[in-house]
Amino acid sequence: MFVLPLAERMIRRRLVSLGIASRYHATPQGRLHYYEARGEAEAPPVVILHGFGASGSSYGRVLALLRRRVGQIWVPEAPAHGFSTSASGQLTVDDAYAAMAHFLDARVREPAILFGNSLGGAFAIRYALEQPDKVRGLLLASPAGALLDAQDFAALTGSFRVRSLGQARDLLDRLYHEPPWYNTLLAPDILRRFALGPLRHCLESFRPEHMFTAEELAALRPPTLLLWGRSERLLPSASLEFFRRAVPAHVRIEEPDEFGHCPYLDRPRAVADRIAAFVDELR
Repeated sequence: MFVLPLAERMIRRRLVSLGIASRYHATPQGRLHYYEARGEAEAPPVVILHGFGASGSSYGRVLALLRRRVGQIWVPEAPAHGFSTSASGQLTVDDAYAAMAHFLDARVREPAILFGNSLGGAFAIRYALEQPDKVRGLLLASPAGALLDAQDFAALTGSFRVRSLGQARDLLDRLYHEPPWYNTLLAPDILRRFALGPLRHCLESFRPEHMFTAEELAALRPPTLLLWGRSERLLPSASLEFFRRAVPAHVRIEEPDEFGHCPYLDRPRAVADRIAAFVDELR
């Protein structure tokens, strides 16, 4: 059963019918697919960075709801995610970030607002630290990258080492505020994607050295809003505690009700509303 690829193709077809472009961008790490919407508002561009194992299509409902409320929107897909390819089966976390940074460097012509979830949140933070003049603001939803002790780090990476349908279903359920019934149908695809190939190699390349130190986070300059849902069940509570201690005073932290690790999946309208409000603040 290949439910996820079929769903991604159907979502892409629907988005294209709404006037949202499906395009490709060449990088040394692979050919990246991205969605592009030209909004109607005079506002900074928005770039949505997805998490590990997700895709741009995961944000289909958010993109459809958001496109008339902001300016230009880009949703790039990392190598080996969605419709993007990887130049090597030995994909690493650094490769994935390098490809996304290549896209941002090439496409973003003015300071943009970066929305990042999970690993996409860590990528957004890293890019803001490296290229602060290209980032107008950061909106982070359950970002990865908090410095963890060895036990929490092992537990987090172990969550993605799925070796059975039951483990795949458990991982899926932990992404939601309210796990949907169809997670059972998606579990075989999750097992297939994470057990072998570039995504598994990418996971195994993840090291504690990829986490941010307090000193690094102290250098964050852009206006930043960090959302950490009260239904977060994937990242350890120590991650939020670290961010509270480490981020600069100008960073706001909110804990919305009914937000899980991936709130765009079960609360897309609320996520679109929060992005639009953040964009309005920074016009």
